Amino acid sequence: MAHEILMPKLSSTMTEGTLTVWLKNEGEPVAVGDAIFEVMTDKIAIEVEAYEEGILLKRLIGDGESAPVNAVIGYIGEVGEKLPEEVQTTPIVAVVEESVVGAQAPMEVKGATEVNSIATKKVRATPAARRLAREKGLHLKDIQGSGPKGRVQVQDVAQYQPKTETATIELEETPIIPWSGMRKVIADNMVKSHTTIPAVTMHADVDMRKAKKLRADLLPMVEEDTHERLSYTELILKAVTVALQKYPQLNAHALEEGIKQYREVNLGLAVALPDGLIVPVIHQAETMGLNALTHSVKEVTKAARASTLTKKQLSGATFTISSLGKSRVNYFTPIINTPEVGILGVGGLYERLQLEKKDGQESIETIPTLPLSLTFDHRVVDGVPAADFLSLIVALLEEPMRLLL
Repeated sequence: MAHEILMPKLSSTMTEGTLTVWLKNEGEPVAVGDAIFEVMTDKIAIEVEAYEEGILLKRLIGDGESAPVNAVIGYIGEVGEKLPEEVQTTPIVAVVEESVVGAQAPMEVKGATEVNSIATKKVRATPAARRLAREKGLHLKDIQGSGPKGRVQVQDVAQYQPKTETATIELEETPIIPWSGMRKVIADNMVKSHTTIPAVTMHADVDMRKAKKLRADLLPMVEEDTHERLSYTELILKAVTVALQKYPQLNAHALEEGIKQYREVNLGLAVALPDGLIVPVIHQAETMGLNALTHSVKEVTKAARASTLTKKQLSGATFTISSLGKSRVNYFTPIINTPEVGILGVGGLYERLQLEKKDGQESIETIPTLPLSLTFDHRVVDGVPAADFLSLIVALLEEPMRLLL
């Protein structure tokens, strides 16, 4: 009996997946552990391996198409094996791997009544390499892979120099970019959040003078212990963690059956990639000091940019922080990652002028200022506790020695 290939459930909130590319063609042999297709969900592309061996008999959806979790998207079995009546099949021919001289030939299989043309083998490539190739407008088949079994790595794409064309290219009408892959996942999540959550955003400024001094004092110690540089991000994450423990109604998920609060603080940290945002998760942040936070932040950030995040690093967030880094934008309205009930937007650090009084003397001082924007689900959290939560984060960053207690 043919074995079903199911759309896998890769996170607790995943309801459907988008198959970005099949890595095997109908008629190709499949061994246990072979990567057979790539699926995009939770804003990352993951290669899915086969649990059965045989021949890829049928692909029921195409590249770029979506299917619900646990839906049947294909079949693996023996050549000529019967599939369910509702599946329209065509006779399949097995394809052997290339020999040492590069020859390919169909296998003689008992029971096959017709021989189709041999399917072209898909190029093996890492998700990061596929993404970079799409960005550069390159075809993976043109790139020589340096990985195992000729798998194309991201560095192969980065170093590839396409042959120059001398022919004159006429300008054409700009093509439509389809909603697919990571962009499709982001679009669906944003629409769901914006249309189902009555969200409210509050803003506040942080005087970062003491935080700036504390960071400078701790930099050499943290770097000695972790070999990483302490950033303002870790100070912000620490302040958010302390505040969430005092206001657990923001460390929660809004589910159909009700509100689920969490004791553990699992912080999602939005990381910008060339084709969208990805949100790796720092689990049990409440157990971490600044050393551990610094190590964890750098670890997941590097993994996100290399497309090597694990399933655990992509799931389980209870609250998210989205930072604009060195942007000149001060305030923005971050959109909640459902089913979470809150997200903190961090604007770009800027200098503002402030009138100071000391010993009866007035002076104008330049204050390093960090703008914060808290968006919360008003179904779950009222305005007063949300304002108190944001005010506590401001207070902790303005008196950051409290973060070390």
